[in-house]
Amino acid sequence: MRTLIRQILNEQKKEKFLNDINQMGLFDFMKITGLSYVKVFQLVGDDLFTRKIMTKFIKDVINEYGPFGLVEIDEDPIFYNSSGDEFREISYLGKEKVSIDVYHGNNNLGDFHVYYPNLNDNYIEEIFDVLIKAYQNGKLDNI
Repeated sequence: MRTLIRQILNEQKKEKFLNDINQMGLFDFMKITGLSYVKVFQLVGDDLFTRKIMTKFIKDVINEYGPFGLVEIDEDPIFYNSSGDEFREISYLGKEKVSIDVYHGNNNLGDFHVYYPNLNDNYIEEIFDVLIKAYQNGKLDNI
């Protein structure tokens, strides 16, 4: 009986945390509660982090720290795609869009921008993972 009650209370806590995260965003939730991402992950599970939550976290981080290049947080650019001898990588995170560098061999041909809503879920998740890691390791404080 105690196990069932504990399980029900844990589910209610999980639902409350998810509601709070959906309302205020993961970034503010972590700041206000002082919980690390690892603890939030343990309480809620990352499978419930929707694209909306991840995108809001990305935008909240950029609003807090300003736009920056991934090299500024000691991260490699994120592979975007390639065709023939060209390859593209996400190198810069702006408020509304990412900057994608285009290379042919070792030559940088320039860049183009893609708005966050136009990025597929995999890119949003990769950017989210990079920012969570940088946030947890305090690397954002150095930009």
